[in-house]
Amino acid sequence: MEEEKKYKDQAQQEEDFTEDQETNVNDVDENSDTNEDEIQRLKEEIESLKDQRLRAVAELENLRKRAEKDQSDALKYGIANFAKEIINIGDNIERAKSSISEEVRSNESIKSVVDGLDLIAQSTMATFEKIGIKKIESINQKFDHNLHQAMMEIEKNDCEPGTIVQELIPGYTLHDRLLRPAMVGVSKKSQENQDDKAIKEEEKSEK
Repeated sequence: MEEEKKYKDQAQQEEDFTEDQETNVNDVDENSDTNEDEIQRLKEEIESLKDQRLRAVAELENLRKRAEKDQSDALKYGIANFAKEIINIGDNIERAKSSISEEVRSNESIKSVVDGLDLIAQSTMATFEKIGIKKIESINQKFDHNLHQAMMEIEKNDCEPGTIVQELIPGYTLHDRLLRPAMVGVSKKSQENQDDKAIKEEEKSEK
């Protein structure tokens, strides 16, 4: 009986050992799966952080460029209001010059005054150019609505329609921006010329 009991105890021990081994194997498998899941989660988190970092760097670069542009524009165009005021001074100087007739200019008693006015006008234009103000060329130029404002049409057959033939008030730009459009007179064909052209086109179409 004792020997039988001994065999039973030994068999039970072997069975318990086998069950323990199987449990350990299952635990290892479960731990292995858990570790793989954790590794995958960490990889995804790392990729997310990398993406966030790249976005932050890109946003900072955009902010830097925007700040540099704003600073550059402030330096270039910050004087726009002041520039609009001082071009009026240039207008007044030009009006004063144009009001002096050739007869008056030849008068020796006021020649020094006229010469002084010319020097002031030259100095004013030099100052304009130094701070980025440039006069718009208008006479004999094609009308450009970005630079000119048409105040009248003038019948003129010796040039193409839409050519600027008169400048009433000069226009100016500040660097590459319009400060004030030039007020101009634009050419057009005379009514007689337009009628002749219409008749010729009609005759041509009938043929």
